Amino acid sequence: MGRVVTFAQLTAQRSDGVGTAAITRDDVREMSASYVRVEPSKSWNDRVPDGSDCYLFVVGGSGAIGMGGVRHAVSRESFATIEEGRSFAVENNGTEALEIVRVLAPPAGTGRGLGGFHEKLRVADRRTTPIHDIPAEKKRRIYFVGHGAAESERGHAMIVIYAKDTVTRLHHHPNAESMFVPLDGALEFTVNGEQVKVAPGQAAYFAMNDKHGLHVAPGHSGASFLEFHIPAAFTTVRE
Repeated sequence: MGRVVTFAQLTAQRSDGVGTAAITRDDVREMSASYVRVEPSKSWNDRVPDGSDCYLFVVGGSGAIGMGGVRHAVSRESFATIEEGRSFAVENNGTEALEIVRVLAPPAGTGRGLGGFHEKLRVADRRTTPIHDIPAEKKRRIYFVGHGAAESERGHAMIVIYAKDTVTRLHHHPNAESMFVPLDGALEFTVNGEQVKVAPGQAAYFAMNDKHGLHVAPGHSGASFLEFHIPAAFTTVRE
């Protein structure tokens, strides 16, 4: 069953200026997503489980991510890919909360033996990552994991940019889970057979075989969103 989640309504566990709240529930098994909020001047320390990739996407604020003496600045729409077994620290050196969507692919202890990311840490930014035009589908893509970006069999991640009249018709994935995080504009999704508007500050996710479709919501001239498919190799079945 597809679900729409509003970040501000999630119940977070808080400790020393860091709040962490689950986005996904146990209705998905290939990924685990959470919303992390780091207050100004605070740091979040974590370790990637063995057998998992960790993907971090900044939805608000700015700061830095560090690992083993290497430090990268991050800001809104930065994407970090982190290798399994690696410890890292994210610090908020700005004046606003640093808001992050974290995805583990797969969740701890549920690996299927798929090859993961093996570069320790890679940080990309929407503004400096190449845009790939897909004119036949009226969309553009910015790849963060897969298609010449960070390589892994465990996940696929990209920003997708829709024109006003772009439509992805009803479909499902029999062998992958998916999640969408709107960034600009708003989208209208088919979720469990109903039309649901999803905007920045929310996410929509779908288990295997969940039917979904999407287009730009009425009143908006376009939209962009972060999209995950877990694992990376997936089949699309049109309805």
